[in-house]
Amino acid sequence: MIQISKDKLNNLIHSRNTLICIVIILIIIIFFFTLNTLNINKLNIGMRIAGISVSGLYINEAREAIQENCEEFLKKEISLNYKDSFWKTDLRNLGVEINIEQTLENALNKGHNKSLFKNIYWQAKSLFGYNINPEYKINEEKLNNFLENNLASIHNPAKNASLIYENNEFKTTPSKEGVIIDKKELKKNIEKNINNLEQNNIKLSLIKDKPEVLENETDQAKQKANEILEKAPIDLLILNEKISTIDKEILLSLIIFEPNNGILDAKLDQEKIKNYLITLSPLINKEPIDAKLTIRDGKVVEFALSQKGIILDLKDNIEIISKLEKQIELKINEAKPKITTDSINNLGITSLLAIGESNFAGSPESRIYNIRIGTAKFDGYLIKPDEEFSFNEILGEVGEEQGYKAELVIKKDKTIPEYGGGLCQVSTTMFRAAVNAGLEITKRYPHSFAVKYYNPQGFDATIYPPFPDLRFINNTPNHILIQVKIEEYKLMFEFYGTSDNRIVQIDGPYQYDIKEDGSMKATLTQKVYDKNNNIIIDKIFNSTYKSPDLYPIEKNPLE
Repeated sequence: MIQISKDKLNNLIHSRNTLICIVIILIIIIFFFTLNTLNINKLNIGMRIAGISVSGLYINEAREAIQENCEEFLKKEISLNYKDSFWKTDLRNLGVEINIEQTLENALNKGHNKSLFKNIYWQAKSLFGYNINPEYKINEEKLNNFLENNLASIHNPAKNASLIYENNEFKTTPSKEGVIIDKKELKKNIEKNINNLEQNNIKLSLIKDKPEVLENETDQAKQKANEILEKAPIDLLILNEKISTIDKEILLSLIIFEPNNGILDAKLDQEKIKNYLITLSPLINKEPIDAKLTIRDGKVVEFALSQKGIILDLKDNIEIISKLEKQIELKINEAKPKITTDSINNLGITSLLAIGESNFAGSPESRIYNIRIGTAKFDGYLIKPDEEFSFNEILGEVGEEQGYKAELVIKKDKTIPEYGGGLCQVSTTMFRAAVNAGLEITKRYPHSFAVKYYNPQGFDATIYPPFPDLRFINNTPNHILIQVKIEEYKLMFEFYGTSDNRIVQIDGPYQYDIKEDGSMKATLTQKVYDKNNNIIIDKIFNSTYKSPDLYPIEKNPLE
């Protein structure tokens, strides 16, 4: 019989325990390495957003799942009730806006950052069904409008004492106490619904609402308002030349009364001054003129000289007018052309690279107007080599002050008139030119439903500043010059630059899964080969178009 000494036995047990620990550690390491590998570029396995499983999905897949559920959730009917009274509505009318992109970014950050230990923690926690609450905000103006317009029987905000101008003098209007819906409690109930995308009815509570300003607290505002009116008339100058006058009536329209520490105050409203300046802008603004190349037979033969422009400075002039001097010299800014005569000779632009076309026949006048304004932003624009072009960055702000008109746009789950409607005609045509030129497309989003102006379907690109955007990289040897043509209802983008003898093959677009309700899918393939026939781009653009019936046209809110 073999006998083992106590020390040897202890050593064997210790070795065995050490081996077991090593094996366990290796298993844990292999487990988390495998888990991390499975989660690369995907949302964590087991993760949920608002109770919806996004386990192991790519961002695009998760976006589609969450967006569809959020859209359905926001338009489902809920009931607001107070005692025996009920009001039917949906969360959109209460000003709820769910930020899907920020929600997805929050979800992706859980387990996909620079810290290895944080990644392990979140990926392990997600295995047990960790839930991300949606990012959202409540549009206060929309919520207040809904409460005041639809629940006026129980929601009556207090009224402050204020001033009105009658018979050449300011008169005091009386204050009044009110009773209002407890918005703090209402928002808590809304949040509970959003976090799990549930339609639970909301019970309302009322609280007293007292006026902040009483009748005996308006004297200071009356005095200040009279002092403001005494400044009229005010002459407005540009380069020492009178261009307009602010008379007493205009000055009165710029005054606003609002509480200040319980006392009514009078001052010039900056937003009203801004709107007034916008009406003056067409008399003053002069757009810069870029140096432009003249192309004949695909080659540069001559160019036009550039010219500087002037732009009325809205921001600084608001402050200048607020000083209420008898004569005001308005500030103007020099607007430099994007392409100067001095720089245009060294760009290497020698040939036509590609053309993108679209047809907007049948468009209403306001849509055509917006297309022409938006198109002008890009005519003569230069894209540097290796530069990532952003459509929204060049387009800039889109609104009334930029000269746009109200026209239909697809927004969330409806089709509504907004300033700049029709600009997707411009982005779609730009996208087609970029694809045809063999450029690398980095961001492109299809429309929510098929739009007739963008036939053939599957070759479109929707934009809505700041997101979604159209982006692509100039992967050619030199600058690319954009030139735009409009012939009747045909919009054309021409890309000029230096040919590197690349070969571009476009397959499609092909439409499939076409249904009676107008929904369909489409696919487009872009293949680009270098001069040695090596493939450098092989990209598929997939498009999913829903039924247009899901996006009803609403009445123009801007009228």
